[in-house]
Amino acid sequence: MKKVLYLHQYFQTNSSSGGTRSYEFAKYLSDNNNDINIITGTEQSTDENNDNFTVISTNTKYNNKMSKWRRILSFVSYIIKAIIKGLQLKNLDIIYATSTPLTIGFPAVFLSKVKRKKLLFEVRDVWPDVPIELGYINNKVIIKALKRFELWIYKNSDHIIVLSTGMRSNLINKGVSPNKITVIENFSNLYLYDKEELEFSNFDIDNKFTCIHPGTMGHVNGLDFILDVAKKVNEIDKEIVFLLIGEGNRKPHLINRVENENISNVKIKDALPKNEIVNIIKQSDIGIMSVDNKYKILEDNSANKFFDFLASGLPILINYGGWQKDILENKKAGRSDITPESMANSILEIKHNIYLKKEIGNNSRLLAEEKFSDLIAKEKLLNIINEI
Repeated sequence: MKKVLYLHQYFQTNSSSGGTRSYEFAKYLSDNNNDINIITGTEQSTDENNDNFTVISTNTKYNNKMSKWRRILSFVSYIIKAIIKGLQLKNLDIIYATSTPLTIGFPAVFLSKVKRKKLLFEVRDVWPDVPIELGYINNKVIIKALKRFELWIYKNSDHIIVLSTGMRSNLINKGVSPNKITVIENFSNLYLYDKEELEFSNFDIDNKFTCIHPGTMGHVNGLDFILDVAKKVNEIDKEIVFLLIGEGNRKPHLINRVENENISNVKIKDALPKNEIVNIIKQSDIGIMSVDNKYKILEDNSANKFFDFLASGLPILINYGGWQKDILENKKAGRSDITPESMANSILEIKHNIYLKKEIGNNSRLLAEEKFSDLIAKEKLLNIINEI
């Protein structure tokens, strides 16, 4: 048995909205006789899931609607409190930290040095590359400092987990040894999608051919693309509906577009708990993923919804290239359509060819079972924990 300190500022339980990767990992590691202690910033109910791992909260308030300086204060608050709470834990064997934010590296490296324990660092998004390429950070001094900080974390990590082959190549190009990196993509929770499904509730999409996008509605997600696709589709087939579920700073803009342009086949809904999202995905027909595809760095993403779509056996349409395009098209589990016109055509073709829809869907589920099942990912992590 190993005692692991797991640092994740945005930890979510399995009943929460959003990604639950850390929850699934913590549960699996603890079920395999490891003592898991999570320090998170999110408020948690310690008995919510009756899990056999420990969740310690710093109760650090954070959301994307905060001002820049309020968010910075939130990061600093978590760093300080995580260090204090981490120092109080005795007999640790491993420090396991997951980003974002990249600032998780401060308490991770500090506690690793003070406790003289191995550090396993997980890179969920390649920062600061993404905000730099998107123009969010343009001060040369700050850019230089952030890049040095990133490399300092990698240098002080004993092993690094990344979520895609593109991220792995990025780190190798920065001088990180390939032997120090393991790819563990986000995964398909097959057991969630094999449960009995429920009926739709209050969405008014029963008996409609449904294209779904659950998740964040931010700049990088490029959801204007989906609205453009919806307008093209509606010119030809009015029995297809596009369902967007989630939160984000672009949501008001998207709602305004739907209303002002009378995009009648788009429905925008608030974020839902994981179990409700699962039921709605299972009853949808196509899963759509989009990014602002002017930025190549976003092709390296490993978003949860991709793997949810696979688990549900949905045909998947994306609007970018990279590793997901390659695997979808090689396995005939979906397509990459770079323009709204081409994606609209793909949706219409899949809807009107039931045999094609079934074939792509079957290939999608098979891909989840053979390559991206939750058990494969969890066993990879357990092996790292045992060997590090």
